Amino acid sequence: MSGGNAWTGAAVAAGYGLFSRRLASTPVSAPMVFTGFGVLIGPIGLDVLDLGHDTGPVLTLIEAALALLLFTDAMTARRRDLRTAASCPCVCWPSDCR
Repeated sequence: MSGGNAWTGAAVAAGYGLFSRRLASTPVSAPMVFTGFGVLIGPIGLDVLDLGHDTGPVLTLIEAALALLLFTDAMTARRRDLRTAASCPCVCWPSDCR
């Protein structure tokens, strides 16, 4: 990752930090914000990031970030909500399965 790309990523993270409290009361989540910024600064949008020649470390970083995001999101789910969620019919806890 070049120095310019690292500064761009740091600026996006710092910008989110400044506005995260305001965004907490809206339906916009952190993954939506970072995905939007990724599309905006990527090759599809403003083409600020150039990932053509060195994608290995970037893909590793993205995979690690996705794993952390999914893990922390799963930590916030309550068991009671998972049982009653109509959108998740496949959840079966060991004490509930027969």
